[in-house]
Amino acid sequence: MNCEKYKKLIEKYIEGTISDEQVAELKRHAETCERCREEFEQCVGLEEAVRDAFSSRMSAEEGKASVMARLSAEPKTVARRTQYNLGWLAGRRAAIAAGILLAIGLTLGFAMGRSSTDEPTGAKVPMRVTGLEGTVLVRHEGLDAWRVLEDDSTIHLGDTFHSTAKSGFVLEMKDKSTIEVNQNSMLVLKLCNGETQFFLEYGRCTAALESPHPPFFVSTPHGRVEALGTEFTVTVE
Repeated sequence: MNCEKYKKLIEKYIEGTISDEQVAELKRHAETCERCREEFEQCVGLEEAVRDAFSSRMSAEEGKASVMARLSAEPKTVARRTQYNLGWLAGRRAAIAAGILLAIGLTLGFAMGRSSTDEPTGAKVPMRVTGLEGTVLVRHEGLDAWRVLEDDSTIHLGDTFHSTAKSGFVLEMKDKSTIEVNQNSMLVLKLCNGETQFFLEYGRCTAALESPHPPFFVSTPHGRVEALGTEFTVTVE
């Protein structure tokens, strides 16, 4: 049976772009195809494990242990599928798979090496989190551990924000200007001192700035965008 079509539907499901009709089609196929059913269940399970493990109440080691325990819940399936999944996921867009790849990386010991008690090295900035939906992770500059972003989270210079599938948030600045970050995006706050600079590694963000506003830039791997007006959107595939 050719399951390539249904692998793509699984990706769309995780990304949050699948239609109701496609969900119904995927479910019908999964009822008769054990391989696709296992791949779908494992991908969704990894996504849930990332969300649970990065609870702000967990330390780095506790988070790692949580993911490993989730993956070992069905050892036969994991042992048989892990190598295949790594090959499949490597071919997906990094923006869609980032959260799942992070979970796989944890099981191999690649991430979260420091204690959650470490303090950020970057200075606090006058920004606040609004419009938070789904699971958004933040990593402070100089630290290895990812944490769950919350409405009352303190923002620091150098923070890296990762919005997972079906999630997003807004950063509101002191002058009420905002930058909205869509799902499957990674954004870094580079500068906030009379001039604001962000770096969009991948994904999509939209800035809505008050007029007049100080210099405002969004850099990407392909170049830099300067805000000349009050609204603009930047997308990195």
